[in-house]
Amino acid sequence: MSGGMPTFLTNDREKGVTVAGPLNEFLIGTKEDLKLPPTLDIVSAYFNPAGFKGIEEGLKQMRHVRLLLGAEPDGTPSLEPLQGRPTGRRKISAATRNAIADHGRNLELDRNLLGFSVATTQAAKDLVDWLRSTNEDGTPKVEVRRLTTEFLHGKAFLVDGGKRVKAVFSGSSNFTGAGMFANRELNIGTNQHHTFEQVEEWFEDVWAKASPFDLAGLYAERWEPHSPEVIFGRMLWERYNAQLEEEKKDRRGSKLQLTKFQSDGAWRARRILEELHGVIIADEVGLGKTFLAGELIHDAVITRRQKVLIVAPATLRDSTWTPFLREYNLAADVVSYHDLVNHVGGAGTTGSKLQNLDEYAMVVVDEAHGLRNASSERADAMRRLVEGQSPKDIIMLTATPVNNSLQDVYNLISYFVTNDAQFADIGVPSLQQYFKRAMDMHPDDLSPEHLFDVLDKVAVRRTREFVKNHYRNDQVYVNGELQQISFPEPKVLRVDYNLDEAMPGLFDDVATALGAHVDDSADASGVITAAPGEVLTMARYVPSRFRLGGFQEEQYEQQNAGLLRSALLKRFESSTVAYIATLNKLIASHDVFIDALDRGYVLTGQALRDWGSSDSDDLAEFLETIDTTSGDATSAAEYDTDTLRAFCESDRELLCRMRDQVSDLHAQADPKVDALVKELSEIVQLSEEEGHTDEERRDKTKVLIFTYFADTATYLEAELKKRMLTDATLAPYADRLLLVTGSDASSRAKEIANFAPKTAGNDEDKDLYDVVVATDVLAEGVNLQQARNIINYDLPWNPMRLVQRHGRIDRIGSPHSTIYLRCFFPDQHLDKMLGLEEKIQRKLKLASASFGASAGILPGVEGREGTFTETRDTIEELRRGDASLFGSSGGSAALSGEDYRRTLETMLQSPKIKQKIERLPWGSGSGYLRPGRGAGVVFCVRIADHPLPWFRYIPLSPDNFQPVIQYSEAGQFEPVVIADTLASLAQADPGKEASRYLSEEMQSQIYPLWDIARADIVRHWNQLADPASSRPDIPKAMRDAAVHVRTYGAELGERQNDVTDRLNAPHTTRIQRAIRRILDSEASDAEKVRRLDDLVTRNNLQPAPPPEQKPLVNDDDIHLICWMSFEPGSAET
Repeated sequence: MSGGMPTFLTNDREKGVTVAGPLNEFLIGTKEDLKLPPTLDIVSAYFNPAGFKGIEEGLKQMRHVRLLLGAEPDGTPSLEPLQGRPTGRRKISAATRNAIADHGRNLELDRNLLGFSVATTQAAKDLVDWLRSTNEDGTPKVEVRRLTTEFLHGKAFLVDGGKRVKAVFSGSSNFTGAGMFANRELNIGTNQHHTFEQVEEWFEDVWAKASPFDLAGLYAERWEPHSPEVIFGRMLWERYNAQLEEEKKDRRGSKLQLTKFQSDGAWRARRILEELHGVIIADEVGLGKTFLAGELIHDAVITRRQKVLIVAPATLRDSTWTPFLREYNLAADVVSYHDLVNHVGGAGTTGSKLQNLDEYAMVVVDEAHGLRNASSERADAMRRLVEGQSPKDIIMLTATPVNNSLQDVYNLISYFVTNDAQFADIGVPSLQQYFKRAMDMHPDDLSPEHLFDVLDKVAVRRTREFVKNHYRNDQVYVNGELQQISFPEPKVLRVDYNLDEAMPGLFDDVATALGAHVDDSADASGVITAAPGEVLTMARYVPSRFRLGGFQEEQYEQQNAGLLRSALLKRFESSTVAYIATLNKLIASHDVFIDALDRGYVLTGQALRDWGSSDSDDLAEFLETIDTTSGDATSAAEYDTDTLRAFCESDRELLCRMRDQVSDLHAQADPKVDALVKELSEIVQLSEEEGHTDEERRDKTKVLIFTYFADTATYLEAELKKRMLTDATLAPYADRLLLVTGSDASSRAKEIANFAPKTAGNDEDKDLYDVVVATDVLAEGVNLQQARNIINYDLPWNPMRLVQRHGRIDRIGSPHSTIYLRCFFPDQHLDKMLGLEEKIQRKLKLASASFGASAGILPGVEGREGTFTETRDTIEELRRGDASLFGSSGGSAALSGEDYRRTLETMLQSPKIKQKIERLPWGSGSGYLRPGRGAGVVFCVRIADHPLPWFRYIPLSPDNFQPVIQYSEAGQFEPVVIADTLASLAQADPGKEASRYLSEEMQSQIYPLWDIARADIVRHWNQLADPASSRPDIPKAMRDAAVHVRTYGAELGERQNDVTDRLNAPHTTRIQRAIRRILDSEASDAEKVRRLDDLVTRNNLQPAPPPEQKPLVNDDDIHLICWMSFEPGSAET
């Protein structure tokens, strides 16, 4: 034999020897020395392709190879108990059976750890080709068996070349890369025939007991044509399966007879509460958020015997929460927002509606978007409520967490997340910067995925579409009866009116006065000086512009001027009555201001300054008190009073002309009211045609008419009452009209119960009303699904308001299959109105940007650079009759991952799909065609044994499937790689019944794209692992506070260091503002220490968590689980 037979085989890097080298040479030499190629028997506990590659050339020389695989014990001996031992035929013990099953999984793991590259894939294919190779006569060259009845510890290679060659190599080496190349092994070789025959006899005995095993199939599975469904299912399995398993183990029965989708939501909310002491339940309107909260209240009140406080709008306090708690026998305090503001200061005292605040362990806030303005009185009261020595569970209920900007969501989260670095473990080192990044994006680029990772941690969010898709047969109790869940179909109807019919050119004059034709797009000033007397300067509201000495305009004054222009536009569109009332108030305001000027004073408008801390989105209540509240008045000597007076007088004259001009119109027939009467007549006619009984016709006739403004609502009530006396088509509505605008929640709840007694009342309530004219005091939380019509009388300046209104009738348990939502549009002037509002909003944002975010921004202004663009698009959709706004409430269930969790749960209900998903080989992929021009690849990755997968989405040019290139912050051109989880899952989602499609061109790009994705993951992970980058950024206010306590806090004694550490942490903006107020106060240094100590205690501030010491990783630690590509096209093509 060439080279002779090796008798000692080991791996020694220093000497450059391996087991594989001499063994491979021996096999090759044996073939050369014999006329008939030898056979080879291999026994090994473990196997992987690296072992095969080590002796591949020699293996291919063999005439026949038998590979016997088994499993080794884990090395931990244990005695089987005598009790329960079987008699007769021996059975496999549970421990042995489990260990052998684990070995099967280890074979899969070896396959999975093969890596993903051209070279490793080719190596696996070479292995499969060899395993499936045949001799000339068609007999297989390779057989593989596994011993599954007992452990197999032996390792040996038996070469049989007839009488001339009978060799055995036995020792410690498994048939793996480590056994062949790396481990310090000990193997002995012998060609003694007697020894060979004994080993061969042992092998044959074990071989006979072993079972055939498809090792080739195990590896070939990797490049089988897997369906897109299975690949996407595996991505979801990696991300959500552990959560589903936890959910199964922790399933508690509902105490309130919740539906399954509500029970699932309650479970999810519990888990978030346990981790963060806070949760946002953001289910769409009409899905029963009250019941989810009720289940959590039951946990606190009944199970844990804790005290609960519920804060809600006054209407919901009386109409929803009080009867709900009574029905389910739950003891909790319920107060309105107004009660909270007025009583939080005296909580626990006689006469207060609040107990001692530390008595409450849970706080439930309904319609929590009412707290979105962080500088409002409500917000301040809420902060005082949630503060305390022990953390409270905060449950926030809102269907519209985003009203004006993403800042709304950040503000809600900050009530229960005080540490800015709370989510550092998911790659969000700063919550504030995370939201700022999203808010800075252009609206066309911003989508839910940019906030997914945080929102999935804090929110429960489900939509109607989600419930329809995942809980199709779920049932719910409606009025005591069990019914299958169903939702009415929303239909949007457009109602046009033409203002020019009554007074041509009126809107153009108003638009001119509001600055529509002034080119000041780059000017942040609140004062327009281009054409006094034709364009309102708004100088009266920006007196700081006229201070001597070159003072800069006050930011709040700039914003107020813009907000007043916007208010005038919206009131003009609403009704002449609302518009005239506002003009009269502004004229009176100018009179007071000019009179003060004459007496040597300048009024700076305290009421408008206070608007920044209000709880309202419009200025109506402040226009009522604009110059009657106590305010700042400074000496006119500090101002250029001549110019200021001239501008104010010109504005007053213009306001008077505007009022007089529209007063003429008010005396004439109102085309908008005419259009409203026509719609009401059509509702009556349709109800007569479709209703089968008087009761059914009555319900189909019921209509809610919404307007933003109380003046308009009062005007409509009066006008409609007149028309009902003379118009026969409105006869069914006669004496059945209700006006709802006031703040008296008790009487309002009773009146509404008489409008919809079936859904908002009880057996004692009578059906007295069919038409309700209301402001948005009625847009929240009331169950009015007995009605099927809503009319939005004003332009939908804030579409989220429409979502809230829509939710009054689009609810589970509606008796109507279709509901109608009518929206009024000024047909001739819509584009001009929207354009003017967009211009006003741009100036508001410009004014805000010129001061920077820290200066404090009024509600409705922050983040508005893109908001109105989205609003305008939504308005256009409504104009076209598109009801998608109401089908999704402006959001997706995927915002909190619920859609994907339930999609996976549904997939795993099929045993066949479940097996394919769970046993999918790593590195597997698929592709599909997507309509449009998009192309890309999504990779799902494990990093070593990190518990959560990472995702990377690489967009591609649809023309050549090359990566899209961007100019990076580092000043280099590099491929776009998107790390957002939701973006990746959304792109990978093939939808229902997508067929596999993977072009050769796309397939050729997968390996180089994987190299890009893997490099990005390594870079990102190692950045997070760097202690310098993972150390939280401590805001200056917190650092200053820590220094102050360290310097002046000796009186705290042993607690000084602890308080210092708790302050020196990355707390949220809310905490920073409170800190800054203390530090900037006139108090003594010792008093500031006491106040800071109190703030730390009340807010339960925690020290900055030490940075997690992540280990550095390299390419070998990054394992590709699966990938999905998509290409432009459709299944038909």
